[in-house]
Amino acid sequence: MESSLVRRLAPTVAASAVISLGAATVLIVWHDSISRWAGPEAYKTLLQFFLVVVLGGGVSLLFQAFNREADRRTERLRQLELQAIGVQEARQRYLSELIDQYQQVKRVRRLLRATALTHATDLLDRSVRVSRYDELMGSLLDAQLSLETMARTIPAGESLSPAVPELTCAIRTAEEYLRALITEYEQVRPQATQPEISIRLLPKLAEFLGPYGDAELFRVEFVEPMNTVLARIERIITEPPD
Repeated sequence: MESSLVRRLAPTVAASAVISLGAATVLIVWHDSISRWAGPEAYKTLLQFFLVVVLGGGVSLLFQAFNREADRRTERLRQLELQAIGVQEARQRYLSELIDQYQQVKRVRRLLRATALTHATDLLDRSVRVSRYDELMGSLLDAQLSLETMARTIPAGESLSPAVPELTCAIRTAEEYLRALITEYEQVRPQATQPEISIRLLPKLAEFLGPYGDAELFRVEFVEPMNTVLARIERIITEPPD
């Protein structure tokens, strides 16, 4: 807008400058004749009018327009810079939150294996201590709800827009895996009348807590999708801006 204003003003100011200089030249060349005809004071007034008011005013007007254009350009660049900073900060928040939830799930898995299971050589011969099961499933529920929220809110922002479909799909896969564990807990826990529950009654939990090499669902439906999301966001953060 300002640039077009400068372009519109430039021909007008140039024409005014030509007219002013021409009029001033006429006044200077025919100084004596015009001074006798109009009087010395009127002559000075005319000369000042063309040199100061017309010529000076036009140049001042054009200069102000150039300044306004420069200010607008500076402000636009500042806004773009602030927007870029905001986008990068949003990406860092997404990454940090995802890392937190990923680590929380891994922490719950290890604590369940170490503190919630009774001892037995075979995993399926073990039982789950109900009190510890309750406590740690609460942490797992927090992670599941956080991932559910992220899967819904990521498409609402623009900071990750090029990767939204891929990220949303991967996060939902991981969230649905955790939800299956929570659903099993909700179904089996009310039936518990003893301090311990046989892990045979909790097949999804048994798979979750089994050796990593045998925990195919855990790897395919949680670990791999989460690693995909983390790697994709890290790549977006480190990529140079377009």
